[in-house]
Amino acid sequence: MIERKISRFGVFFLIFMLPLCVFAQKGEKIQTIVIDAGHGGKDTGALGKVTNEKTLNLAVALKFGAYIEENLPDVKVIYTRKTDKFVELSERAAIANRNNADVFVSIHCNSTGTPNSAYGAETFVMGESKNEKNLEVAKKENAAILLEDNTDAYDNFDPNSTEAYILFSLSQSLYQSQSLDLAGKVQKQFASKGRHNRGVQQAGFLVLWKTSMPSILVELGFINHAKEEQFLNSEKGQTQLALALYRAFEEYKREFEAENSTTSKPVINEKKEKTEKNTVSDIYFTVQFASRDKKVSSPDKTFSGVKEVDVYEYNGAFRYVSGKFTSKDAAMKRQSEVRALGYKDAFVIAFINGERGTIKQAEEALKK
Repeated sequence: MIERKISRFGVFFLIFMLPLCVFAQKGEKIQTIVIDAGHGGKDTGALGKVTNEKTLNLAVALKFGAYIEENLPDVKVIYTRKTDKFVELSERAAIANRNNADVFVSIHCNSTGTPNSAYGAETFVMGESKNEKNLEVAKKENAAILLEDNTDAYDNFDPNSTEAYILFSLSQSLYQSQSLDLAGKVQKQFASKGRHNRGVQQAGFLVLWKTSMPSILVELGFINHAKEEQFLNSEKGQTQLALALYRAFEEYKREFEAENSTTSKPVINEKKEKTEKNTVSDIYFTVQFASRDKKVSSPDKTFSGVKEVDVYEYNGAFRYVSGKFTSKDAAMKRQSEVRALGYKDAFVIAFINGERGTIKQAEEALKK
């Protein structure tokens, strides 16, 4: 019986899924993210002493999305659920695919057979389970299909069959490196908030299997660990976790767009002589520390303490920067100063001939 199921599952994957992985195109901007609050409705997920997983997942998902909507107006946020309702695993992935999402983040809480025996946060990407613990996590999350009325979408996949997970090793698509990058940034942010870092893992999750974009599944913590549950169920804990997810996504988005942008390449003045050097006014580094939907009327008062505040408009929002520097190192010093004032997400950017470019482009242009 198991052999028949594996065969049908494998054939389905090879015929229908691998072509999606091979021909999927990578865009130049991160424009849409789908945030998936795991479980919901009749599927409560893992249980703690005072709460349940579906409730905690939703609370953090909504906070995470709100941070993006407030600070990254150029990104469209789509939720697989915003209320306590049951959504099939295949439909969660379908929502992301229908909306041509650039990133998919599924939010969950972990649990163990022995209460108070494990703690901390970990992030998974689609792949082969490297150990028994990862396999057990995947089995628990995939067990949600047993609550679904129609499992045809999974081609009779048995979430309790260890052998069936072997085929998931084939699902390491061209998006795996990007998924690993995002997952690593999430774990780095969790660690910066004092969370125990359980690292980036791989396992076979049905909710990630059919997504056609970089996708991760986050386990926020262990709901059956007394102190962890208290943290997960608190306003402070949920805010910290959502903010960590936001900062990881913002960093991933910024780096991805800097590496893939074609619209931000330096403008070349063809009238210049080839021997003419770029001047300081042509190329400089600065520190971006804030973004607003509307232009601030009094930057000095709004951003008290920040030196040499300037503003530029980019992707429909007003971005506030500090200083103009001829080297990245000098800008990095200003970045440290700005972050010390409370702008923890401040980062260095570059301008070339009046256009925003990448740091690499600026450094190469200065060498000419």
